[in-house]
Amino acid sequence: MKGHVPTPDDLAERIVRRLFRDDELTSDDRILYPGCGTGPFAAAVERVCESEGWPLPDGLGVETNPEHLTEARDRGLTHVEFDERDFLVNGVLDVGRFDYIVGNPPYVPIEGLDEEEKRQYKAGFNTAVGRFDLYLLFFERSLELLAEDGVLSFVTPEKFEYVDTATPLRRLLTSSDIHVEKIEHIDEDAFTGLVTFPCITTARRTTDDTKDRETHVTLRDGTMHTTTLPTGGGSWASRVRDADLEDMHTGATLGDVTERVSPGLATGADKVFVMHRDEVPDAVDDRWVRPTVSGSQLREFGGPYTDSVFVCPYKIDGSLADEDELGTTLDWLESHRKRLEDRSCVEGGKKWYAWHENPPTQDLLQPKIVFRDIAKEPRFWPEDRGDVVPKHSVYYAVPKDGVPMDELIEYLNSPEARMWMEAHCQKAHNGYYRLQSQVLNDLPVPEEWPETYQATLG
Repeated sequence: MKGHVPTPDDLAERIVRRLFRDDELTSDDRILYPGCGTGPFAAAVERVCESEGWPLPDGLGVETNPEHLTEARDRGLTHVEFDERDFLVNGVLDVGRFDYIVGNPPYVPIEGLDEEEKRQYKAGFNTAVGRFDLYLLFFERSLELLAEDGVLSFVTPEKFEYVDTATPLRRLLTSSDIHVEKIEHIDEDAFTGLVTFPCITTARRTTDDTKDRETHVTLRDGTMHTTTLPTGGGSWASRVRDADLEDMHTGATLGDVTERVSPGLATGADKVFVMHRDEVPDAVDDRWVRPTVSGSQLREFGGPYTDSVFVCPYKIDGSLADEDELGTTLDWLESHRKRLEDRSCVEGGKKWYAWHENPPTQDLLQPKIVFRDIAKEPRFWPEDRGDVVPKHSVYYAVPKDGVPMDELIEYLNSPEARMWMEAHCQKAHNGYYRLQSQVLNDLPVPEEWPETYQATLG
């Protein structure tokens, strides 16, 4: 199976002990190792059973990689049969139900799949939506194979707790017969050489129809709490991170009071198009030069006004200028033609001097709010001149008419808004957060702003 990430032995044993925390194994119990790789979890089960004096369960390991299976079989494990098959094909459902399922499912984003794989998975799995990852599908298939009162424990990236793509999985994990008993966020470097923000999720199939099931949560800083996960597929982020945000819900969101929240522009060749203002060649006409700012410059300059500029071959309406409109600027572009032609957007059919995307200048070239795409402490600045075209590492928000930009910025920089972002935004390395449009559009804002906007329209 592609996407295999070896599980350290100590982590595998930790997860196995979590799996058996409330139980004592018997020889009649069945245990499944989906995508078992070289067998670290099966080996951990034998170590735990030996230390606890338990009989070994009846185990099945499923794996597609024959080299991994050879290594797993060479461990000399006595309780498990290893089977070379694809865990995600329908035929695996003939193996019966299991009292325990444990593993580290492969992490393979949709870009790592071919078109036939995408088609098959979308046809066979409710969780194969949007930009899905294979580990979501492993969750779904494993839950199908879990016996009544059976327990599953997986180590996966934590982002399934909040990303839109994982909505069907969250809905499945909070269905009437599944109880997520524990979520533990573990060290971001738990897998050597990788930063995955992993978590261990333990879930049980249950006939208990109690609606308010509690989930025990342990965060990376060691703090623990219990919570009730929201049903229906909504984000778990604020509940898992123990952020009390109920008072912020006003019925109005940032998406309601802005025309657009988007990343800045990607050229595919910033070394050609971006330069210091004093280094613009004489051949480049001023009308094709626009101020710009990167994420690092926002912090360095304390705002959006820097000494950097784009050579921007786009007209005020956002359309690409024709070659005969560019004058001597075309001559300068021709001197970089070989580099510009060697870009994916050109291979996809765009003109050789075009950018990866046409700039939405009607939104860009007006007063707006700018902020870094990745930040440890989210911060927002006004770009009130309305002439800066942000680079891709800078996001911008354009308030609707009637929404006061200074008050909106003050609110976005407030402790309340920051707490909401830290509770909902995807984690990046070293405690940073990704400030993505689809998340920020849901940020609650004061309810009077949409009313002000509607009054302005009236």
